[in-house]
Amino acid sequence: MNEYDASRRTSSRGKLLILIGIAAAPILLSIGLFRFFPELQPENTTNRGQLINPPVQVGLIEEALKNYDVWLLIQPVSENCDTDCEHMLYLSRQVITGLGKDSDRVVRVVVPNKNIDITFQQHLVDEHPDVRVMPANRAPLTSITPASPSAFLVDPNGNVMMFYTLETSGRPMLKDLKHLLKISNIG
Repeated sequence: MNEYDASRRTSSRGKLLILIGIAAAPILLSIGLFRFFPELQPENTTNRGQLINPPVQVGLIEEALKNYDVWLLIQPVSENCDTDCEHMLYLSRQVITGLGKDSDRVVRVVVPNKNIDITFQQHLVDEHPDVRVMPANRAPLTSITPASPSAFLVDPNGNVMMFYTLETSGRPMLKDLKHLLKISNIG
């Protein structure tokens, strides 16, 4: 081996180390920023509803809800529904309609604590025939938010993962659902 080959080999190794350094530098820089400067991480999210962390298993509310393999929009209600509750039902119906071809991927469920009033039951039959009524344990939902009316979004895996109040339902809920259904391969 002559002197020319040794210098060429050293030059090649140097170039290889530079290439590895160029590839590794952004990775190491991002790990360092993530670990040592957490205040630089973005705090904004694109969702309009409130994320539930950790998610609640839908089986704690009602075992039968675990049998659905679609997205669920659960609305806890009292025995009779006031005007805010009726408005929330109306908005949830409009959201499902606004989903268009994906509307069959979301099921609306009304969850009363006990049996519902006969006039409210008739209102559901007349105005919201697609709603399923399922008396269940509302305690896991009311522990998340005491706000009434509210709607809870359940993913096809059975996780109650997001909730909406009357102020954040309607168009914000529709935008969230469209986004979730677009990126979701399940349900």
